[in-house]
Amino acid sequence: MSHPQADATSRQGRLDALRQQLAESQDGILEALAVQHSLSLLEVVSCLPRHCWQRVSGEHFVEVLGELADWGALTTIVHTPDVILEYGGPFPEGKLGHGFYNLQGGHALGGHLKPDRCAAIVFLRRPFMGLETASVQFFNEEGDAMFKVYLGRDEARWLRADQLERFTALGQRLASAEAVGS
Repeated sequence: MSHPQADATSRQGRLDALRQQLAESQDGILEALAVQHSLSLLEVVSCLPRHCWQRVSGEHFVEVLGELADWGALTTIVHTPDVILEYGGPFPEGKLGHGFYNLQGGHALGGHLKPDRCAAIVFLRRPFMGLETASVQFFNEEGDAMFKVYLGRDEARWLRADQLERFTALGQRLASAEAVGS
């Protein structure tokens, strides 16, 4: 049987060690770090330097997805222990019905998403495999990623400036609205 204070101390030690590691380099597969440190993915993201991420409430789920539908080509990723599934193309519009956000429009990407399971949305910007990345990541109540939507790249493999501008503005607008509301 484990002792609660010892568990909290070892957990805090894992968080502190990870913060130090990520302060030196933000590159790497965050899901692997979560497993390695016995933390949720959201906890790992929260250990990144503060300038890398902006967290807002999952209550903005429908609003954020509605915005993404107008951004053009993106990469949507679902990452589980068994598969990393990627879709490149526009994020489809959707509408609420029967407790789901139902993706519409006959795109190659379809499905039924549960907005009430989204506890947090993170606007994340960090290097990965030598390239700058920016993504909107949706997390459930357990701190696991529901899915992630990455900004597209131009011909020179830079993040698309129009999407990066919208990404930054949306994250700041939602965070400001939450700050005013609290």
